[in-house]
Amino acid sequence: MQVDPVLWCINNHIKLLGGIEFSLKGCEYMAEIMRDSARHMAVIKGTQARITTAFMLREIHALIHRQRPQGSLYYFPTERDVERFSKTRQGPLIADNPIIKRHLRSTNSVSVKKVDKSFLCLLGGKATSVIQGKKDSGAVRTTSGDCVIRDERDLFDDYMADMINDRLLNSTLKLEVDLGSPTIPDMGIDRVFGKSDQKYRMIKCSACNTYTSIALDFPNSIKYKKSGSGRSIPYYACIKCGKEISPCNGEYVAKFPSKYNPKYPNEGISGYHVSHFITPNCNLGLVMSEWEEAQIDSSKLGRFYNTYLGFAYIPVEDRLRIQEVYDCCGNDVMKTMSTKETAMGADIMKTNRVVIAEKTGKDKAKIINMTRVSGFDALYDMVKRFNVKSAVICIRPYEESFRKFQAKCADINVTVYGSQYPGRDNANAFMKVDEKSGVYTVNRTEAMDKSQAWIRSGKLEIPRMCDEVKVFAKECCNTAKVLETNEDTGDRTYRYRPIGDKQEHYRHCINYLQLAIGVLTHNQGMSAVGYNHGESSYDPLEWDL
Repeated sequence: MQVDPVLWCINNHIKLLGGIEFSLKGCEYMAEIMRDSARHMAVIKGTQARITTAFMLREIHALIHRQRPQGSLYYFPTERDVERFSKTRQGPLIADNPIIKRHLRSTNSVSVKKVDKSFLCLLGGKATSVIQGKKDSGAVRTTSGDCVIRDERDLFDDYMADMINDRLLNSTLKLEVDLGSPTIPDMGIDRVFGKSDQKYRMIKCSACNTYTSIALDFPNSIKYKKSGSGRSIPYYACIKCGKEISPCNGEYVAKFPSKYNPKYPNEGISGYHVSHFITPNCNLGLVMSEWEEAQIDSSKLGRFYNTYLGFAYIPVEDRLRIQEVYDCCGNDVMKTMSTKETAMGADIMKTNRVVIAEKTGKDKAKIINMTRVSGFDALYDMVKRFNVKSAVICIRPYEESFRKFQAKCADINVTVYGSQYPGRDNANAFMKVDEKSGVYTVNRTEAMDKSQAWIRSGKLEIPRMCDEVKVFAKECCNTAKVLETNEDTGDRTYRYRPIGDKQEHYRHCINYLQLAIGVLTHNQGMSAVGYNHGESSYDPLEWDL
């Protein structure tokens, strides 16, 4: 069947990198993926799973058989990735396979191949400009198609990834594929896969008929047996009877079948998980040696989860968990006013996030209200109703309105500081204070570290559970600390990246609230760390957390 990409590859003896002929032997998992007719697919994978090759062949087959009249767009994170793939993978694939080569027409471009009457374009998805605060790229704007593939999804900026979908607006097919190895939870491919039906490879035991997922059931899915020489050899084992099982006997089973029905391919996302364990060249002995090393050195766990298991991973210390925020809940409902002096932290946008707290002891505070309001007038009303004496508010994007609010509060003896994060954290100083303009410039990473430590310390109390507390908790956890490497300089820096739905506004409110309580402590003449008999020199975040 020429319309079947798998049979087309087999019947035409398609040669892969290194002269290996395409075969499903050892790659049985690829058949269902290549044949899937879903409008939107997501494949989360370990490394070297041959998934990029599978989708490249699928698109070439579809173009040859005129299933993509407007062409296919294959996106990589950067133009450099495009050039590398074109030279090392796509070029040899074309040169080694006459059945492909004879359908190609010259375009004088390494990134654009004309396949009969359609085009296969390799494009970079990195933003090349910023227009009115929004990222943009000519590569994402200028080309239309019937199918877009985003390879190594975690390396794409989310705004650019969404913008790529605009290339499908004139298509009747509107096909999307997201694939890649995961990094941290609830971001990139892990987030897309989480919205899918989440199909995992399940292997049937020939002895007891029990199904085992090597990845989901790891490490219980690996056992050891003695070789003839007495050495312990790892093998894939049934989680029920312990007998040896083979990945070639697997089938995909959806964890959440209600999220995608193959009878309605235009609805939902069809998701596949591919661990390194089920790939043909997995050396289980070497993999388990790395697992043992990761047990000793926890810094290697992330790589193991991402590379071999195909799971997102982040150390506990680098991201708040929802339950950790809920553990801060007290017994009191939110107050609607206060006679005590309070501090305010606010993140300003179209709908502001606001938290108001009372200082309850050394390094301790109790949030008495958290809410969402619109405009500075509503913010000013809260300042008066809750007896706010110090406030720290992000100065942008409405700096002019902030200045008016700051002056208005000064008239009623309320200290208001603006706060901003520099474009790049200063390694020598956590914070710079401009007393004249009333602005703090704060290292974002360190501020996030301190607010995370504060929440975990048990020294911050929040109101009892309610709908707004649930929103607050979610937004406090929608950021994670990751190690980023500068492609040009090689410099490595820890930064907090927004994850999930990217709404992290209440977390910034806590950053600002810590500063505001420091100001309140200073103005009250209390024993704050760094307070020196009324002198103005102090660090509002120099708390013993």
